Amino acid sequence: MSIIVTVQIQQPTLLQTLRAVPTARITFEQLDTVDGGNRVGSFWVEADDYDAFEAAMAEDPTVGDYRCLTTFSDRRLYRAEQVEEGRERSVYPTIVAGDGIIQRMVGTHEGWEFQIAFPHHDGLARFYEVCREHDLGFQLLQKYEQSEDGESFTEFGLSEKQREILVRAVAEGYYEVPRHIDLETLAEELGISHQAASERLRRAIDILVRHTICADETAEPR
Repeated sequence: MSIIVTVQIQQPTLLQTLRAVPTARITFEQLDTVDGGNRVGSFWVEADDYDAFEAAMAEDPTVGDYRCLTTFSDRRLYRAEQVEEGRERSVYPTIVAGDGIIQRMVGTHEGWEFQIAFPHHDGLARFYEVCREHDLGFQLLQKYEQSEDGESFTEFGLSEKQREILVRAVAEGYYEVPRHIDLETLAEELGISHQAASERLRRAIDILVRHTICADETAEPR
């Protein structure tokens, strides 16, 4: 089982640059540790004014010398060293230590949005704690689980099939008074038996209640 989360944090690397040029967008490609333990990142930049972006980056204390590797009409690939506060408050070592895999890392003037896959909850919990320790303003945008057979589970613990039947039941008036659709028709639309539909819907409601109404009120992701 993998836990996949999308979070927004105020990781300081290049954040000063992004706020100086608020129309810019950075998509990180990779972060490498090179000789001497230095960290060097490669990232794509989309900006209306690349001169302004480079001028802001030259004044940004979180990155060292940069260079442009590739230029296209709509984006540029840069490489720069992560230094000072950018390195000191980096969450990258915590993600690696928790066996996490960064699937997407995008920066805007609002902060950095990460999509990360963790193989267990311990890695996610430690990532959350480090974000709190570094005062990075952790905001959980999405969380779901994926089983080894590829089935996905939403942040409320529902499988995709459970979510599908619950959403369809609400949308088509199964819970209206009087009902606009019966369970038999709902089952036929989903291509499953009446009994399977009944069990799936009952299980979906049980899980949803346990993960919302009955859940402990805490900001920490579980």
